[in-house]
Amino acid sequence: MKYWLLFASLLMLAAVFSTTWANDDDDDDDDDSTEYGNLKVPGERDTTCPCGWANKEDQRIVGGEETKINEYPMMCGLYYKPKKILFCGGAIITEHIVLTAAHCLEPFEDDHVEDLQVVVGEHDQLKVDESDHTQYLDVKNILLHPEYYLVGHIHDIGVIVIEGKIIFSTFVGPACIPTASVLVAEIVKVLGWGKLSRAGPASNVLMKVNLNVLDLKECAKVYESIGLKEQRQVCTHHPTKDACQGDSGGPLLHLNKETNRYDLAALVSFGEDCAKGNPAVNTNVYYYLSWILKVIQEYAPGDKICQMK
Repeated sequence: MKYWLLFASLLMLAAVFSTTWANDDDDDDDDDSTEYGNLKVPGERDTTCPCGWANKEDQRIVGGEETKINEYPMMCGLYYKPKKILFCGGAIITEHIVLTAAHCLEPFEDDHVEDLQVVVGEHDQLKVDESDHTQYLDVKNILLHPEYYLVGHIHDIGVIVIEGKIIFSTFVGPACIPTASVLVAEIVKVLGWGKLSRAGPASNVLMKVNLNVLDLKECAKVYESIGLKEQRQVCTHHPTKDACQGDSGGPLLHLNKETNRYDLAALVSFGEDCAKGNPAVNTNVYYYLSWILKVIQEYAPGDKICQMK
C-alpha cells in the first residue's frame, strides 16, 4: 500500500511538471532545420562513437510540435507495468544505461524494479504496430544520486541499468554526452508525452518544443532550492508558449554546432504552473558526469559514452 501511494504521488508530480504542448503558429521552425542532427550532414568535428543524430530528412512539420516517428532515437519512456502507463521520460546514453530524474525512480526502490520497464523507439502510445523498432526492456538496477533529496529536487538524477541490452539501429540510439554545460541564451529542445492543454489529457504522441536557456539566477528568484554556486541545474523558459516543462526525467537536447549532433544538456526536473510565466528547472547532465561514469564503470563496465572528439 505504501508503495502504491508513493507511485500515485509521483503521477501527480508528473502531471504538475508536464508540458502544456500549445499548438501555436510561432514554432521556432528556424531553430529546427531538417539538417540539424541529420546523419547525412556531418559536422566539422566527429564524435567518439555514433550518437545524437535525428531522423529528420523530409520530416519537418511547419507550425506543429509533434515529432515524426523515431525522429529522436535517444528518447525513451518509463513504463509502469501494473497500470500499463508511461509516466516519465528518459534518455539513452549507452546500450545498457538510461538517464532520468531521481524522483521518477524513487517509488521503485526497495525491490520494486520488476514493476518498471523502459520503452525505446516509441511514438504513439495507442498504436502497438506503428514502429518495428519499439522495445520494452526490463530493468536490472536503478540508482538514485546518493545526495538526492525530494524536497526541492536536489541532485534530481538517476540511472537505469537495463536487463539485457538496448538494440541500437538508425531509429534507436544514444544521445551524445556534453563536454561542457549549455550556455545562457542557447536553445534546447525538450521531448515528452506532455499535456495538450493545461487541464487536458497527455498526448498520445511524442511532442517537442524549443526552450531558451536563462541565467540560473532567474530560476533562483522563483525557487529556493537552486544551487547558484554549483550550477547543477539548467534554467529554461519560453516567452510565447504555454510550456515550461516536458515529462519528468525527459531529455533537453542541445544541438552541438561543431558535430551537428544533439548533446543531452539536461533532464526535466521541476517547475510551477506555466500560466504564471515562471521558468523551469532541469538537471545539468554535465555537472554529474563524473558520477555517471562511475556508475557505468560499476554496472556496465564494457559501455562507453559518446562525446565530441
